[in-house]
Amino acid sequence: MKKLFLITTISMMCVMPVYGQADTTMTIIPLETQELINKFEEAANNQPETKYQYTSERVNIRRFPSTEAEILDTSLINTCFEVVAEFDGWAMITTEDGYAYMKTDWFTDEPVERNYTDEDLEVLTRVLTGECHTYPDEEQLYVGSVVLNRVKNPEFPDSIKEVVFQKGQYSCVTDGNYYREPTERNRANAKWLLENGSVLPEDVVYQSGGKQGEVYLKTKFHYYCK
Repeated sequence: MKKLFLITTISMMCVMPVYGQADTTMTIIPLETQELINKFEEAANNQPETKYQYTSERVNIRRFPSTEAEILDTSLINTCFEVVAEFDGWAMITTEDGYAYMKTDWFTDEPVERNYTDEDLEVLTRVLTGECHTYPDEEQLYVGSVVLNRVKNPEFPDSIKEVVFQKGQYSCVTDGNYYREPTERNRANAKWLLENGSVLPEDVVYQSGGKQGEVYLKTKFHYYCK
């Protein structure tokens, strides 16, 4: 899984992503997109007033203002960006190495309120502790994603606590590992998932040491199945 460059960003904190500015001389760009780029560059040269916007969802950051352009990375919810200009539903944002582009559909003037409870955070943290205590961050995100996918799936309970404590589902609840002391990474990964959502397709609802249904992904620790 591609690592997100903003994974450790604290909510409501303005950031400046790092990657190279678009090199328009090396890529064939449609005329309509090039004209839009020219408008953005002209606006940037006119030293516009600085504007800051927050993302209300995970948003792709692209090399050019086009949905066909290369995705440089994906922002997190409540990430603050410096916006240079906005045209035709696109925003030019500032990075340490130049400019990049994002759709403005999910921009807000203020941070969005979190949509999870302290109990949600505690239970998800504990299940990461019990199922993948010291495993790499990527594996912890997979495990937590299965929990979130189950909450949205009509075949499972509709809350994190009920999913985790559903009879016969999570061995960490019965073997006591759920109650171990969480690590900082367990809590940070649980919080990231609650703020940004599952990193697995929504139909991946099984995580175990063996196959359960159609295998979507196999790591050295678990199978993740549909």
